[in-house]
Amino acid sequence: MENFKDLETGGNVPDKNSGSILTHAFELYKGILLYPIIAGVIVFIIVFILLSVTGLSGIIMEMSQNRDSMGGYNAEAYEDLYRGTPFLSFMGSFSLVNILVLAPLAVGTIYVAHKKNLNQQIEISDLFIGYKQNFINIVLYGLIFSIAVVICTNLCYVPAVFVMPFFFLGFPFLLFQNVTAIEALKRSFDIAKDNYGEILLINLLAYLCSCLGFIACCIGIIVTYMFYYSTMYSAYCAYVALPRQIEQK
Repeated sequence: MENFKDLETGGNVPDKNSGSILTHAFELYKGILLYPIIAGVIVFIIVFILLSVTGLSGIIMEMSQNRDSMGGYNAEAYEDLYRGTPFLSFMGSFSLVNILVLAPLAVGTIYVAHKKNLNQQIEISDLFIGYKQNFINIVLYGLIFSIAVVICTNLCYVPAVFVMPFFFLGFPFLLFQNVTAIEALKRSFDIAKDNYGEILLINLLAYLCSCLGFIACCIGIIVTYMFYYSTMYSAYCAYVALPRQIEQK
């Protein structure tokens, strides 16, 4: 078990290394698991609705049945799927979900982790603080983040591994310092630049841990995905400071 520095406020601050930060994030995440699950269920329901509305779910099921009957993978069918209107409509709608729903819920998860770290009572409304404070900048940052992800994904995913660390601390800055989206990106970039190797490792390990839910028939992602944002909070504590408690507006 890692040793954390215990501050007068009652909160713990991990050391500036991946092991300490991930352990700190995991300990907090265990204590707030209900709230990330709620956030995950909200996103899952919206994605399910989008799949149904765009007709993409029916196409995927049909392709899966054809694959089973044919006993093989049809590359041309999948290429047609990715170029088709249902898929493009879904991806466009999903991007909006990432910006308008997931970004504020990510901030909410960070806030819940902070209250847990300070041993304060957590309420369901805390999960939605991103809709009450600095919402416009949170959404704008979510847009910038999504654009970066799309660009990196189109470049075969590898660049994302090296680019995402520069965005890693943006959401905590938006929440705890109430800065603009551009200022949050600048501050996150400066810290990542000065501690690139360690934050690169933290970002990668946090992402892999968050994706573990795919092993459990994909449904488990509801439980694990928000761990990535809990790790953002722990990294912020280590590289910036333990935030003071903030008042909801």
